[in-house]
Amino acid sequence: MIVGIAVFVLLTLVVAAAIAYPLLPGKRPAGTVPAETVPAITDADIVRAVRKLRRERGQGGLSCPSCGQAYATGDRFCVACGSNLPESQVMESRQTCPACGEVLREGDQFCSKCGHRLVSEEGA
Repeated sequence: MIVGIAVFVLLTLVVAAAIAYPLLPGKRPAGTVPAETVPAITDADIVRAVRKLRRERGQGGLSCPSCGQAYATGDRFCVACGSNLPESQVMESRQTCPACGEVLREGDQFCSKCGHRLVSEEGA
């Protein structure tokens, strides 16, 4: 019974110290940033960012450098603003997955559609 009471008191002191330590002058939990240094982000900013990420993910992550409109591999001009699209992104590898036929990007080690492990040319 005495051991149980001693353990309870010890745990209570540990919890109290964990709560009180960050409240001491000059002590702040690691990794916190003062609120005045963080830019104000509104809900509308978050919604725009999520929509942009979903659009890019649906189109393979390619977006026009001029206006941000998503485009598909092989497009040469942006459908929103008409500007030329980067040649390096337009001319993608035409390798396909041997298991499902999905178009692969250079450097892929696994197929993004079926997960098939791709054998690299160095390893063959």
